[in-house]
Amino acid sequence: MILSKWWLLWLIPIFAAGCASLIFPSSAPPVYYQLDYKPTLGKCPQAFKKGLRVWTFTSSDPYRRTGMVVLKPGGEVSFSSAFQWVASPGTLLPESLQRDLTLSSLFPRVVGANDHTGAPLELSGHVFVFACERTGSISRAALQIEVSLIDTDEAPRRVIFRREYDMRSGPFAKNSSAAFAQAMSGLVAEFSQKLQQDICAVQKN
Repeated sequence: MILSKWWLLWLIPIFAAGCASLIFPSSAPPVYYQLDYKPTLGKCPQAFKKGLRVWTFTSSDPYRRTGMVVLKPGGEVSFSSAFQWVASPGTLLPESLQRDLTLSSLFPRVVGANDHTGAPLELSGHVFVFACERTGSISRAALQIEVSLIDTDEAPRRVIFRREYDMRSGPFAKNSSAAFAQAMSGLVAEFSQKLQQDICAVQKN
């Protein structure tokens, strides 16, 4: 009888620990970020007369995942499971561009990859870099992407515009996921504005 009481005393902390792990998780859930910026919309006097479809972008490794990526000198690459984007860069970027181009005056209508509405013009892209670059104590958001605008009404399909953008943000606090998300948001806003200006210039010419 005394022995059974001692066993109960040993088991109580074990059960308590098990219940506590269900109520209070041993590790915190990931923190998710989205691109957050106010688009700058320019006017284009020679707008396109055809609708535009924005496709999901392809991506090079390691940017096919949602985890934030950190690049360091010497080719060192690290991933974060604790801090992530709400979607992969190949989805985040075209969704942001679709919103910005819908609000702009460049196209009569803009649809996404899953929309069945007809759109002869197609915008596609490939993400080469979407990361936090760290050199010593300095961190910057880095974006390298190639974008193509194609007219599918013509045979063969005509490439209207193709350009690569390689951009860096200003420096921000090291080891801060929130600062990185803010810097990348500003960089994407700058990229979106530059892309609209370049497409407008092509149309005018």
